[in-house]
Amino acid sequence: MKILMTGATGLIGQKLGLFLVGQGHEMTVISRNSQIAKRDLPFPCEVIEADLMQTSIRLNTKFDVVINLMGESVAKGRWTEARKKLIANSRVNATRHLIESLAHPPKMILGASAIGFYGSQNSQVLTEESSAGSDFLAGVCQSWEKELLKAEEKFGPQTKLNTIRIGIVLSRSGGALEKLLFPFRAGVGGALANGKQMMSWIHIEDLVRMFCFIIEQNLAGTFNAVAPRPVSNLDFSKSLSSALSRPLGFRIPAIALKLFLGEFSTAVLGSQNVSSEKIIKQGFQFKFENIEIAFRQILEPFRSSAEVFESEQFVPHKKDKIFEFFSQAKNLESLTPKTVRFQIRKMSTPEINLGTLIDYRLQVRGVPIFWRTLIDEWNPDSHFVDVQLKGPYNLWRHTHEFVDLPGGTLVRDCVHFRLPAGFLGWLFAGFYVRADIKKIFAFRRKVIYEKFCSNL
Repeated sequence: MKILMTGATGLIGQKLGLFLVGQGHEMTVISRNSQIAKRDLPFPCEVIEADLMQTSIRLNTKFDVVINLMGESVAKGRWTEARKKLIANSRVNATRHLIESLAHPPKMILGASAIGFYGSQNSQVLTEESSAGSDFLAGVCQSWEKELLKAEEKFGPQTKLNTIRIGIVLSRSGGALEKLLFPFRAGVGGALANGKQMMSWIHIEDLVRMFCFIIEQNLAGTFNAVAPRPVSNLDFSKSLSSALSRPLGFRIPAIALKLFLGEFSTAVLGSQNVSSEKIIKQGFQFKFENIEIAFRQILEPFRSSAEVFESEQFVPHKKDKIFEFFSQAKNLESLTPKTVRFQIRKMSTPEINLGTLIDYRLQVRGVPIFWRTLIDEWNPDSHFVDVQLKGPYNLWRHTHEFVDLPGGTLVRDCVHFRLPAGFLGWLFAGFYVRADIKKIFAFRRKVIYEKFCSNL
């Protein structure tokens, strides 16, 4: 099928787009910056550059499915009037312009919304038929969904409409959980206020599968995208601490959150006990029904105080060519920022292979470091692994993986690392080290894009 997606560079969009391409679908995305989208998206797609917050465009292609995931994050700073306007416009105006842009009726439209639609309703079980809330986010969600319904007026019953009210998305790659990891790993993360407020969550993998299920089953309607077992904030906090093998910290008083977060605290302290019974009755089966299993799967690498960094990039060339580039030691220097002053001093074999030892010299925040790496695994065109034998880390294991996708290769990096001095090393230097690694991989993506993609 031909699928059009907005919001593709976000957490959900990247995971969903990659899954849909793997199922054989043809993707087109709309992005405000086509170059950034082409560089950062982990799946092959056509990119249309447009700012749907500002205006509509004309899309003459007939798409089978349209997926609307646009929406500015609600969790970036205090809700000033300007910020609230941006949050609303990025959903309401952008959705209006998207519907106006479609020249031909698609078979299906899936529009993201949020369980913020319901506002805070204590422990009352909320179904898709429950009343809407009256706070700021509830108002935004109602206006957001009304804009999607205009597609019904424009296209009639030939286009099936689906509104997906998404709960708290749990993922190792971003979202709410990423913001909670530092305090909970530090052993100071605790429940908010009295901890009784209900939290309705969903694992990113189940959310992606739910979107695909709705498409495959040709459904229409409003569906809550939440796991079957919501939990109280206290139980959520206890499960998170347990999954990280850390103690639970003190509760944070509601007044402190209100002073620090302002109006955004209403969203943080709200209680939403949302039901997913409707999608389950359609035949959807969750892989992660309870919070303990979800946390265990997501947070397993962190239990041993290790850090995990993951990066994915699509390159429109066959993987034998990409693997050849990465497997040549001389190219490693070009993939590293000049500020790091990365130099290969010697190798134990003329070419990289299983068992090759590589000695490097580099500079980290002005400090010269000598590093020895062992190629621990070597599977040409598929993957290889380098492991630090001597260097600044207690653990460094970098897996380079190359996966076939239509029209090219998914380059996937997964780094497990552990700082010296255990917990104290992580506490005082972990943030800075992770920031450095992010910068290095952002530079790598830029170099790879310029080398393999910019002229296509």
